[in-house]
Amino acid sequence: MTLQPEDFWSFYEWLVRPNAFLESALLQGIVLFVLAIVLGLIIGYMVSAARYGPSEGFYAVARTVRDLIRFDLPGTSARRVMALARLAFKEAIRRKVLFVVGLFVVGLLLAGWYLNPESDDPARLYISFVLTATNYLILALALFISAFSLPADIKSKTIYTIVTKPVRPTEIVLGRMLGFVAVGTMMMVPMGLASYLFVTRGLRHTHLEVTDVRELSNGRLEGETDYIRGHKHTFSIDPDSGGLGLTDMVRGHRHVVTQAEDGSFTIGPATGALRARIPSYGEVQFYDRQGDKKDAGIDVGNEKVQEGYGSAGIARLVGVTQGPRRAEHGYIEGGTLGVAEFTFSDVTPERYPDGLPLDMSIRAYRSFKGDIVTGIRGSITMKHPDQAISSNPITFIVDEYTVDEKLLPLNIEGTDGNETRMLNVFDDLVDENGQMLVQIRCLDRSQYLGVTKSGVYLRPGENSFGWNLTKAYISIWLQMTMIIAFGVMFSTFLSGPVAMVATAVCVLLGFSAEQVYDTRYYIDSGIERGGGPIESVVRILKQDAMTTQLDVDALAGKVIKAVDAGIVYTLDAIATALPNLPKMVSTAEYAASGFDIFGALLARHAAATLGYCILAFVVSYFFLKSREIAA
Repeated sequence: MTLQPEDFWSFYEWLVRPNAFLESALLQGIVLFVLAIVLGLIIGYMVSAARYGPSEGFYAVARTVRDLIRFDLPGTSARRVMALARLAFKEAIRRKVLFVVGLFVVGLLLAGWYLNPESDDPARLYISFVLTATNYLILALALFISAFSLPADIKSKTIYTIVTKPVRPTEIVLGRMLGFVAVGTMMMVPMGLASYLFVTRGLRHTHLEVTDVRELSNGRLEGETDYIRGHKHTFSIDPDSGGLGLTDMVRGHRHVVTQAEDGSFTIGPATGALRARIPSYGEVQFYDRQGDKKDAGIDVGNEKVQEGYGSAGIARLVGVTQGPRRAEHGYIEGGTLGVAEFTFSDVTPERYPDGLPLDMSIRAYRSFKGDIVTGIRGSITMKHPDQAISSNPITFIVDEYTVDEKLLPLNIEGTDGNETRMLNVFDDLVDENGQMLVQIRCLDRSQYLGVTKSGVYLRPGENSFGWNLTKAYISIWLQMTMIIAFGVMFSTFLSGPVAMVATAVCVLLGFSAEQVYDTRYYIDSGIERGGGPIESVVRILKQDAMTTQLDVDALAGKVIKAVDAGIVYTLDAIATALPNLPKMVSTAEYAASGFDIFGALLARHAAATLGYCILAFVVSYFFLKSREIAA
């Protein structure tokens, strides 16, 4: 997976941005909250003025604000909130929402027939399925129960038993939100356990026998396993290993092979398929074919992944502009001085006692297709940051479709100035600040290797897969909480079906945020990519290509582009104000790709969820306070 630049920020950097405070999440959240409150007060005054007149409408809005600050918030009782939450919980249970858990289990049973364990990466397939299925079912459930509950109570007049009691609007809103969150939490626990069992049992297999065993001249044994689930392994056992050996890595896993005293072999279960790598990323510096520093690698033209403006929309509302974020690979030319140089920090014996585990996800680009069988060759060189000390190159063959795991030795032959000698990584190649350089080169002339900052990293350790899957479910829980807050908010002033549609539209706009940012970027930069919605419709009707000039007269073209810009800017403002759900869903990609979901990412999602829930709570209070329930 390819990470974005902001994915490397700590929680403090994301929240405060010390070097660019105007682009910080804290300031953007404050601006969004203030804009929402001001807009809500204006709309509330307009409604009150139409109902009571201009002056009385102003006093009605002022009284509502006063009641919130002076009476309702200070007087909110935790006991009454929990009592209302229990009522909401029981109401949701009476609607038989637990049926969703059974539906999920049935889905897992059916998926066991149709998911292909012989795929190239079965672990990714299984984990992606369970997280995606859980996400869709839980979000659909949250949408349903939160949007229909309050309108149904008002329609059936059961709400009278609550509002006639000494209960405040703040307590009604909080009780509904907490009750529905409790329902979703109760359902996610068995779904998470079922997912863990489904993934672990679905990938569990072993090979029963070995074939083609041969002994080499140095006493080393080599052989193959039998063919199970569409694959087999080769293995080797060294004479001084005590009869223990490892198979090669196939489809993301390997097996331990043990030779008994009688010469028989035992093959252990699959290991390494379910992982949670803890990466240690470095800073990357590119050098061109002459060896000069460059800000980015070569653009080979086979990808132009534009990630848009991201979360900078609120910053633009306060007059701050920010350029787009690119996540494309930078390529280095083979057979030249071109190199991608990674600077890794905190390279210490405590973190890497047995060697430097280096994982690489590298792309290859062939400028000619002469030999498509032999892979493109690359090399790895360890180098001191300040001195002319470097190891001898370690060659490898690029494998684009897997994470290529290398263990760099702690003692390796290299050069110290003009002297060739054995080098120790920590004594000779790491400086006093714990930094070391790793250089990636392409050895084949006129071929190219593509890297990103997140594509080459050291791996000081791994986390538990079970805990990593739990963190993925925590991210789904945060999404559910946010949708429940929005559903309760809309249900305070809309009917059930309309509230559900309004919440669903917010969800869809949140999922479409990145596409809206992309369209905004291309319109601002003048890049011809089919234009906005109106221009796209015209091109479809006229059967024009996306990259050609629009075939209309000049005046009509200006009008179309102006209308499109207005539509896209409006959608951009709306999408920026809404939760960026693709960023929260991306945690499933971390788990499926075998990467540990780091705490800073969950902390960001939790902070964003808390902010949107507070905003939804305030809006819900004002609408519920102004609604004439007894009418």
